[in-house]
Order: sequence, then C-alpha cells, then structure tokens
Amino acid sequence: MKTLTDLGTKFRDRIIARYPQMEERDIPINCDVIQVDYRRDDIKKYHVIFWHRLLKRIYQGPSEIKCEFQYYGETFPFRKTPETNKWTVVGLDESLAAGIEAGEIRPSPVNWKYLIKLPSGGIAELGTRDRNTVFYISKVVRPEVSEKEDNEEETKFIDILLDEANRLRLGGQLFNPLNEFKKSEVPKSYLLFNVYLSNYLSGETILSIAESQEASLWKESLKYDARTDYADEKKREYINQSLLKCGTYYCSAITYFYMALEGFVNLLFHAFLKNSFRDNDFKIEVRFDLEQKLRFMTFLCNGFKETSVLPSTILQEFKTLRKYRNSLFHSKVEESLQSIVFVEDGFIYTYALDEDKDHFFPPLKIKMTVNDVIEAKNIVDGIVNSILNLMNQDTKMQTEKYILKEAAIRVIVTETGDYILGTEDEHLLKTVITSG
Repeated sequence: MKTLTDLGTKFRDRIIARYPQMEERDIPINCDVIQVDYRRDDIKKYHVIFWHRLLKRIYQGPSEIKCEFQYYGETFPFRKTPETNKWTVVGLDESLAAGIEAGEIRPSPVNWKYLIKLPSGGIAELGTRDRNTVFYISKVVRPEVSEKEDNEEETKFIDILLDEANRLRLGGQLFNPLNEFKKSEVPKSYLLFNVYLSNYLSGETILSIAESQEASLWKESLKYDARTDYADEKKREYINQSLLKCGTYYCSAITYFYMALEGFVNLLFHAFLKNSFRDNDFKIEVRFDLEQKLRFMTFLCNGFKETSVLPSTILQEFKTLRKYRNSLFHSKVEESLQSIVFVEDGFIYTYALDEDKDHFFPPLKIKMTVNDVIEAKNIVDGIVNSILNLMNQDTKMQTEKYILKEAAIRVIVTETGDYILGTEDEHLLKTVITSG
C-alpha cells in the first residue's frame, strides 16, 4: 500500500532537472507534431483545469499562450521570456502591438502550451485546444532522428506526470471543484441546465406526434374483436394490455409541461430570490411547494412591481392542473375506481363513475384527447405570461433572454452576493447605455 507524502518542491526540482521547460530562443517555429496515444484514457480522467494547475505548479506557467483579439478574429502565440511578465508575440503587426501597449486592445487567452525538453533531445508538447476544453500530449517531429529514444523518454515523462496527478487527486490537494465553489468568496460563475426549456420543448415535441402515435396505439388495440375474441385468454390479454397503453403520449406531454412550469419557477427563485431570504438553514427554495412559490414570489424575489400578485383565476387554473398531475403521478387506488357492477334480477349492469362527475381533465389517460394536452399547455403558458407581466422591465428582459431561450443559463454571483444572469460585461454595457 502506497503512503501519501507531500514531496513539494522536491518533486518539482527532480522533474525540472530531467525534463526542463524550453527557453524561448530554442523553441522551433512551424514544426510538425504528432499526438501521443500512450495512456490517453488515463490522461482524460483528469479535467483540463487539473492539468493547468499541475503543470503550473511544476513549471510556473506555460511556454506559450495563444490569444485572440476582440473584433479582429485572429489568434497569436505569446511566448514566455526569461523576464517576468514579458512575452514575445509571434506574427503581430505594429498597429495591434501599439494598441496592446496602450491598453486599447485586450488579448483574451484561448489555449496554452508547454514545450518540454526530453533527455534524448526530443520535445514534448503539452497543451490545450478547442478553446481550452481539451488537454493533449504530443511530440515534436525531428526529421532524420530515430523516434525510439524520444518515445521511451516521453512515456517515462507521462508515467511520472500521471503518478503525481494520482497522488494529488487522492489527497484532494489540487482540485476539489465543489468545495472550492462553496468556500470561494470571490465572484462565482457557473452554468445552469435550463430545466424549464428542456421540459417545455419535450412537451411540444411529444404533442406534435401525439395524435398519430395515439392513433397507432388504438389501431393496435383493435387487432382483435373484443365481442368475439375476448374468450380467448391470449387475445384477451393482448386487448387489455393494448388498451392500457392508450393515452401514453398525451399523459407524457402534460407531465412535461407541468415539469416545465416547476423548472421555470425554480429558476426564477434561484436567480431573483432576495438576499435576505437566501438562508442556508431556512432553505426557502426547498421548503416552499410550487403553489407557495407562486403565491409569494412577488414578495420574496427581486424584480417585481410593487404590490403585484398573481390573479386568482391563474392560481385556480394552476390548482386544477396540479390536481390532475397529482392524480397521474400518485396513482391512488380510490382515483382508479372507474366503475361499479350491479346485479339486478340476474342481469349485470356496469356503471361508469365518471359519468356523473364534472372533470376538467379525464380521470383516466385512455380517455385523454389532444385537446386536453393543449389545454394543459395553455395553462402553463398563461401562468408564465402572467408572471412576466408582474416583472419590472429589467427582470422581464433577463427572463425572456436567458430562461425562456438559452439551453444553459450563465449565473454570476457578485462580491455583494447579488445574482446576475448572463455576464457582467453585458450588464455593465446595459448600465452605460442606460446612463448615457
């Protein structure tokens, strides 16, 4: 069993002595590289940011950073020099260089690269591509030189890096994303999967095919004639099971629309809940059910017009939809009671209980129609639109732009604890335009 020990600078000193970072003057220009497949799956187990930190821990920064310039659409390699914070830019024209020097043009880093000299004289290239989302290890091709020794040294180098990566991962010393996120006091940025839009689009997709698919299910149930074939046990089982499938698409679509509503409201609470209610002990987002959130949203969340509340008609429609959703989800036995059999003078009569009930939606999914799904969708749309109408202009704009349209919603938590949808730059630009 291995014992974890913090080798600290000893490991760094040893690896730099054997595998030093190349000096800027020795870096080859326009050289061919070949990606190394050795232990690729092991390398992929570690996130790109883990490799960023590990290599920075060893070499104190990359050999080269590729940057792009806003409005120019080009990227240029910045190469590290022996002087601290001094970089050589390859291929940069004078106008761009002057703009950078004056602070008028700001380069944005998109990828980084380390060039490491192997004992054999070969060069290992470790870096990122696809806008810093993929980490790779390659080797620089040396014409007219045997690859065997370079390959052996590169595999040794990779083994050493992976051993150190595993040591640091097990010790949790280098990268623990959730802990870092929770403890960080600096502004935080993260992406939320748009559960509202995902479920809403799923509901629309199922609705678009529901009638044709339900027609197929009904056709399947009519394969045998219940009047003449019901005595046959296998045919009777086929008929019964086919009928039980009917309504599947209608029921699924309604379920997705309801889940979309839940997702919409939960996203609003996450984004706009007032700081005074963001209490880890109280956990208002968890304690309140959906109806309570709808009723008190305008008081608990920022961005709503003063004294605004959802109309009672909207709340009543929500209760109708919720009741129906609950009957589908919870499958209570009493709600499954569909008919009673009476025997009168030897004659058998079957009485359907729903005949004297006034149902907004049919109690059994087999009796659903496409109009029931459309009605459920209209209720959800009506609630969403009513909420939007209660918002001030800025909150409504953020909701329409991000929650109603974006697959992933960027959230920024500022130093003051305020939540922003989108980016700080977008909000800064909007502030400047408004004040101007």
